[in-house]
Amino acid sequence: MSAPQKTSLATNATKPVTDEDIAILVRHPDAERRAVIAQKICRRVRDHPLSPGERRVANEILGFIAEDAASLVRRALAVTLKNSPELPRDIALKLAGDIDSIAVPVLNFSPVFNDDDLVEILKSRAAAKIIAVAKRPRVSGSVVENIVRYGDSRSVAALAANDGAEISSELAAHMLDSYRNDDLIAQAFIRRRDLPLGVVEKLITQISAEAALELTRRHAVPVELAIELAGRARERATIDIVDQSTRTKDIALLVKRLEDEARLTESLIIRAAGCGEMRFVEHALAVKAGISHAKAALMVHDSGPFSLQALCKHGGVSDHSARVMRAACAIYRDLELSGTTYDRAYFREMMVMRILTLPLSLSETDQLYFLEKLDGIDDSSPLSEMA
Repeated sequence: MSAPQKTSLATNATKPVTDEDIAILVRHPDAERRAVIAQKICRRVRDHPLSPGERRVANEILGFIAEDAASLVRRALAVTLKNSPELPRDIALKLAGDIDSIAVPVLNFSPVFNDDDLVEILKSRAAAKIIAVAKRPRVSGSVVENIVRYGDSRSVAALAANDGAEISSELAAHMLDSYRNDDLIAQAFIRRRDLPLGVVEKLITQISAEAALELTRRHAVPVELAIELAGRARERATIDIVDQSTRTKDIALLVKRLEDEARLTESLIIRAAGCGEMRFVEHALAVKAGISHAKAALMVHDSGPFSLQALCKHGGVSDHSARVMRAACAIYRDLELSGTTYDRAYFREMMVMRILTLPLSLSETDQLYFLEKLDGIDDSSPLSEMA
């Protein structure tokens, strides 16, 4: 695809897309920088009404983003417009055929697909994509049948746990017969809001007495979270612990538990630093280095070049991770000393945006984490300027 024309979108609103943004998107060699601009453009398309002419230009730009060689840039498009009806259907289909980290968010949520589109995607037999379709807010009967046809036990379990999936009594019975020994699928059916009597009877013949009692009580405890956690990597399962740190009175206890469970990883500490959660970073590095929190805090916030480096080395943290943390601490100090009063969301947004534009390579999982974090920040907060 040729480069999109330079133009400004919705210039009557705050923070329009500028010619400079388009130039960065087209020519900048750094994928992280292009991804930040791609996300800015996608948020503009998602959140602001555009004229027909602006819509044509926007769609051309979205098509250009979808062709970017860097998966991080395409991921920015998928994550930001996953719920939006403004995502053109042809681009949505292109993203659905991409790698899992790009296809899954769109397949999970995008309203632009029709049933025929989804069935064609299911025919690929790609496990992660089938599970994503099974978890959509609404799954029609015909799509449900094809998920059972092309999917495995994990996709069937996700389907059974989804109250938005239209599962007939006959198909439910077939699912239970085919996966008679799969307790996860049985438990998912037990907890559905609406369960036909015939399915209840079949379940009772297959499950334990304890599960049968739960079935009769119809205790609607969602199991989708358990299914999701079972299929996620341990690192991703601890992703929200960074947010919890600011609401936890005893961070030291939280950090110790994470260390005891081998979950206090370098990646988790980098994510905390990138979000400005420096109390978490102080306690984490204190535990890693085996020193007091007070001493670690002094070393973390020392503006000199050696204190934090020495602390990380003593704690077994790699040189690369130490450099990322040092850069995050420098950004944090710069914002703290600017004399400006920030609300929490705006401060975090500025931290994350600057982290993403650092001349340091982040792992793909950390890059995706920060992009998702940026997209999840309250859009009512002022948008920070690009570094």
